[in-house]
Amino acid sequence: MATFYLMGNASDCQMFGCVILTDNKTIVIDGGTTEDTDQMVTFLREKANSHVDAWFFTHPHYDHIGCFAKIRKDFPDIAVDKVYRHFPAVEDLLSHSRKEEETYLYQDTAQWHTTCPVHKVSVGETFVFDDVSIRVLRVYNPQITDGFVNNSSTIYRLEGKQSSILILGDLDNSAEQELMDTCPLELLQADYTQMSHHGQWGVSKAFYEYIHPRRCIWPSPDWLWDNDLGEGFDTGPFQTVRTREWMADLGVTEHFVEKDGIQAFTF
Repeated sequence: MATFYLMGNASDCQMFGCVILTDNKTIVIDGGTTEDTDQMVTFLREKANSHVDAWFFTHPHYDHIGCFAKIRKDFPDIAVDKVYRHFPAVEDLLSHSRKEEETYLYQDTAQWHTTCPVHKVSVGETFVFDDVSIRVLRVYNPQITDGFVNNSSTIYRLEGKQSSILILGDLDNSAEQELMDTCPLELLQADYTQMSHHGQWGVSKAFYEYIHPRRCIWPSPDWLWDNDLGEGFDTGPFQTVRTREWMADLGVTEHFVEKDGIQAFTF
């Protein structure tokens, strides 16, 4: 069986990074910020002989791609065989990005994707690594510009020997209807669901009710998990506690949360 590792955040910043180890392969999805690089490098050196067979990305935000860029720049002992992604064009970022630095960051980090082979993924493609398959359920739609860059997220479904994992990236409710309309429900229902946009202001309660998560993977640091910026529990501006309540209403009792450090399960 394969093992899924949710990486813990190594700084106060929210991030998403996970590693999947099969008998012979190492797969990374996103990876986190530049501040998370030392943690990832240590993990890959100890668990994967400093070798990544496939590095998948959901979308080009700093807290998802920064770690990869720093590894390619500063840690030549970490070998990456191939990158899998479907990113917006730079012109789209210039037109729709929330702020200029978002585009500059993307241009700076995207250059490191050219240091190893890159495969532009398409809906319906499936990639097999030993007993794990990764299926592409959705890619960036240039017609959806609300919530840019989050709504450029590529959606993946992972299948192992005994269970499945849905990776939602940072998708929000501006794009969720497209996913429901184009993807069969049985592919969106999984044993483990990565909560979109770190568990806050991502997809809607109606979407979660539609796919009915069984177990939740939360890319959420402690302050975001509790919506606490220093004034107490649930006093901040974030949605996380509401999303936690939605999951309780759906009967979900098993949660893997980034704030608790590296979390692992076999699938």
